Amino acid sequence: MISSRVRNLKESSTLKVNALVNRMKAEGKEVFNLTAGEPDFPPPEAAKKAVIDAVARNDAKYTPTAGIQELRDLIAARTNGQQKEVASTRPWNGSHVVVSNGGKQAIFNAVFALVDSGEEVVFGAPYWLSYPEMVKAAGGVSVVIPTGAANGYRITPAQLEHAITARTKLLILNSPSNPTGSVYSREELMKLGEVLAKNPGIWVLSDEIYDRIEFEKGEWASFLDANPALRDRTVTVNGLSKSGAMTGWRVGWSVAPETLTPALVSLQGHTTSGICSLSQAAAVASLKLPSSDFEPQRLEYLNRRNLALEVLRKSAKIKIYEPRGAFYLFVDCGALLKDDQDANGLAERILQESKVAVVSGVDFGAPKCIRISFATRPETLREGCERLVRFLDSL
Repeated sequence: MISSRVRNLKESSTLKVNALVNRMKAEGKEVFNLTAGEPDFPPPEAAKKAVIDAVARNDAKYTPTAGIQELRDLIAARTNGQQKEVASTRPWNGSHVVVSNGGKQAIFNAVFALVDSGEEVVFGAPYWLSYPEMVKAAGGVSVVIPTGAANGYRITPAQLEHAITARTKLLILNSPSNPTGSVYSREELMKLGEVLAKNPGIWVLSDEIYDRIEFEKGEWASFLDANPALRDRTVTVNGLSKSGAMTGWRVGWSVAPETLTPALVSLQGHTTSGICSLSQAAAVASLKLPSSDFEPQRLEYLNRRNLALEVLRKSAKIKIYEPRGAFYLFVDCGALLKDDQDANGLAERILQESKVAVVSGVDFGAPKCIRISFATRPETLREGCERLVRFLDSL
C-alpha cells in the first residue's frame, strides 16, 4: 500500500526519543534530557517584536515561494560576508537564495534536485541521520566514508578520492558537525577542494547550520571561502534554528548558483511553497542584528561544553571527543558493549535506569557511540552527566 520510497525510510531517532522523554515527563517522571538539538535560549527580542508588528499589520498572505525579497537579500549579504573570495568576484544576490522550512528542507530540496536514481552521494560517518534517508528517498546511493576521533571525525582528501566513482554526483560536508562537533579548517577544506577540482561533475552541499557555534574563534570557514572556484557547483545551506535560537520558527535557506536555483524554487513550489510570513519577518529582524549580539550564546555553549567534559572525564570506561563547534558531545562506549551489541540498548537502559535521555549513535553511523546535547541548563547538564557517569561506571 505504501510506496517503497517511503516504506523504507527510518523515523528520526532524535525526534523519536525526544517524544518519549516528553511522554515520560507528562506522566510526572523526572528525566534529564540531553537529547535535543535545540538551543534553550530565547529568540532575539528584535525577532519577537517583528512578529508582533507583522501580526498587527495583518501580514498574513502567501509569500513568494523563495521568500520575500528583503530576506533573500539579507541572506545573500550574510553569505557574501562569510565567502569573501566569492564576493570579491561573483557575489551572491537575492536571486540565488531559496528560503525554506528550516535547513532540513533546504538539504532535501538540493538532494532531490541534483540526484538521479542510482547516483552516489558521499559523506562521512558519523553523519547527521537524515542524510542517508534523504538520499534513499531520492533514489540515490549513499557512499559513507568512515572517520574516527583520532583524525577529528573529518574525511581526508585520500579517502574522498578513493570514494569517488563515475556515479558520484554529490559530496555533503557538515562543519561544525552534528553529531560530533568536528570542524574542518580552511586548509583541510582547500585540500578537499583540490580533489573535487579534478572531478568536475561532482556537486558539493555544505551544511553550515552551526556556523556561529565555534569554540576557537576564527577556526571555522565556509567551504566556498576556501574554494571559490567551486562556486558554480556548490550549495550552501544555513538557517536560524541553531545559531539564532529560532528552531520552531523554521527558517532555513540555500544559496546556490543560478543554474540550480530555479529547480529548487520549482520543487518547493509544488511541496510547501513559501514559508510562514511571520517567520520571515522575524528572520529579517534577526539578520539585521550584529554578530556580537550572539557572542554571549557562543560563550555559554563553551562553558557548558567544558562543564560536561569535566564531569564525563571522571569515567575511565568511555572515550570522549572534545568538540570544536556545535553543541554536542560524542561519546565512544565501545568498551562497555560486546561485539554483537550496539548503543540502542545502552541508551534505553540509561533512560530507564538513570532517567537520563541520550541518543544512540546507531542512526548516525556510529553504533558504539552515544550523543549528548549540552544545549540545556547547566544544572540539568551537570546532574545528567553525573548520573550517566555513575551508571556507566557500574557496568
